[in-house]
Amino acid sequence: MDRITDDSFKSVSLGYKDAFEMMMKSTSDSIYFKDSQSRFLFVSDAQLRRLNEEDMQSVIGKSDFDFFSNDHAMKTFQEEQDIIRTGVPIIDKEEHAVFANGELLWSKVSRYPLYDHEKNIVGIWGISTDITKLVHAQEEVVQANTKLVALSLMDELSGLYNRRHFDNILKNTIDLYTRRSIGGLKADFCLIYLDIDHFKQINDTYGHVKGDAVIRYMGGQLLAYTRSSDYAFRYGGDEYALILQDIDLSSGKIIGERLRRLIEQNPPVIEGTTIPMTISLGIVEFQDEKTNSELVCKADKKLYQAKSEGRNRLCG
Repeated sequence: MDRITDDSFKSVSLGYKDAFEMMMKSTSDSIYFKDSQSRFLFVSDAQLRRLNEEDMQSVIGKSDFDFFSNDHAMKTFQEEQDIIRTGVPIIDKEEHAVFANGELLWSKVSRYPLYDHEKNIVGIWGISTDITKLVHAQEEVVQANTKLVALSLMDELSGLYNRRHFDNILKNTIDLYTRRSIGGLKADFCLIYLDIDHFKQINDTYGHVKGDAVIRYMGGQLLAYTRSSDYAFRYGGDEYALILQDIDLSSGKIIGERLRRLIEQNPPVIEGTTIPMTISLGIVEFQDEKTNSELVCKADKKLYQAKSEGRNRLCG
């Protein structure tokens, strides 16, 4: 292999000016130089394309106010003037720019003070990398993960929270109201267990398709009926649970009884068929129970009492 001599290196080397011009033409990053009033002095070809301009002369002397929304231009102007005043750069800042036509662009931006030969700050220079596609991809990942989390907590058929989420929410609610009671605060919440009376008979009489529709109907009624502070769950099969926050037993019974009458008086109509339907409910009030199983067992006993006494009733 031949030794690389100084002369051979010089023959292929570029001057600083040539290298700078090549970089400004070939880089995919937007590079720009501005004067002390944040007006463009020189820009890379990528910045020209970003500004939707074809030649340098159409950009020189203009500012961000000529290309971007007023809000974005003003914010950038203030940041650049701070750099000129303090000499402190801004490095790797993610920001979104809104063009005058409404187009949105996400970038990772660095801005630095621009010095003259005497080390005086005479403007700024900056480099900006388009990360719009990356940001959109990240947003899609976040949305997909959010959807997956929601699906893991939801019962697909009824549209209510599922049994797994019930266990977590009830535990958190017990812990919260336990802390409140220790602190001397009012700490009332109620748990309602309910199920659809003779649901197997509904399935046998009308078929499983209409049976599934009844499950969905019940879920919709519970979502519409409960307050935003309450929680509604499909516990399993035709069994449901409600957590009513900040409410005592007497008020909880009123809510439960109204729900019972609502279902009795407004049976679902599915594909033109009215399906008579009632529910049984058991309700208990939180009384310093320490675990889910303690409270659930009490509610389950009240539900069993309601069913044993003839169904279509609330016991608590």
